[in-house]
Amino acid sequence: MLPAYYEDLKEVKKKIWSMLDDSVTNRSSSFRVPVFVCGDQKDFDGRIVVLRKSDQVNNLLQFHSDVRSDKISKLKNNKNASMLFYDKKEKIQVRIKVECIINHNNQITKESWSKTGHMSRKCYLGLITDLE
Repeated sequence: MLPAYYEDLKEVKKKIWSMLDDSVTNRSSSFRVPVFVCGDQKDFDGRIVVLRKSDQVNNLLQFHSDVRSDKISKLKNNKNASMLFYDKKEKIQVRIKVECIINHNNQITKESWSKTGHMSRKCYLGLITDLE
């Protein structure tokens, strides 16, 4: 018997959000590490990010990035991007067009940093260079 979400758009959305929600805490979830693609027609590229928040009510997905990352400068020029999720077991691929908001030195970054484990914080260590 086929799952209900195979034939019902409402159930499809429900299934996708449940997989996104699960990926925030489930390190083995395939949706935890989507491909994030940003840039413009002349210069775009993709990279793997780690999903840190899923909020269906506000239609929001969140991941962390070092403000010095190349993707930040790309997003300053073009806030439109896309995310690609794939779960081999479920045979579900989700492509999402997103409008990005860069949070830096605000309440959202303070809350996110406070929830970030010490081992994960090491990923963001480095010398501060020219920041706008």
